Amino acid sequence: MYLYYFIKKILSKGDEFDISEVYYKNIVDMTRDIELYQKGGVPDSLDGRYELIVLHSHLFIRRLIKAGQNGKILSQKIIDILFKDFDQSLRELGAGDLSVGKKVKKMIEGYYGRASAYEEALYSDKNDLILALERNLYGTVDPSKEQIKYIVNYINNLNKQLNYTSDKKLLNKFPDINVQKSL
Repeated sequence: MYLYYFIKKILSKGDEFDISEVYYKNIVDMTRDIELYQKGGVPDSLDGRYELIVLHSHLFIRRLIKAGQNGKILSQKIIDILFKDFDQSLRELGAGDLSVGKKVKKMIEGYYGRASAYEEALYSDKNDLILALERNLYGTVDPSKEQIKYIVNYINNLNKQLNYTSDKKLLNKFPDINVQKSL
């Protein structure tokens, strides 16, 4: 997965380390928080992990885009890494070369569909966000009200912390965020 990008950087000569790789690694690390699975009820499966990566990526990307042209460039780099990771992950799971392209295309379409649904829901009311989460994040399970409430609070806290982070800080380093601490 993202280990590929770090090995590539180590082996490259003198290239400056790209912050987009740091962002992606940290986004993936955030999705591994056990509380999201235990308290949030997200399925601990390939689907659940994919959904969390999509959700977290979108939340960071939507904030970075607000940081101007450099934020848009950084966002695109993160998306590029995300899509390459989809490809690499499928290959590691043993998907055949002929089917990888089709599966990655479907995952990319899923990303954009979910990002659009989350974006609309975040600008709408709480019920729209809950519906988007039930359809996507919880697509294969029926979460309890407490689990949905936990995830909604998690998303709101992450958004709040991202919005309180200055553009300059966002563009120069991954923000120091502890969503669980504020829940």
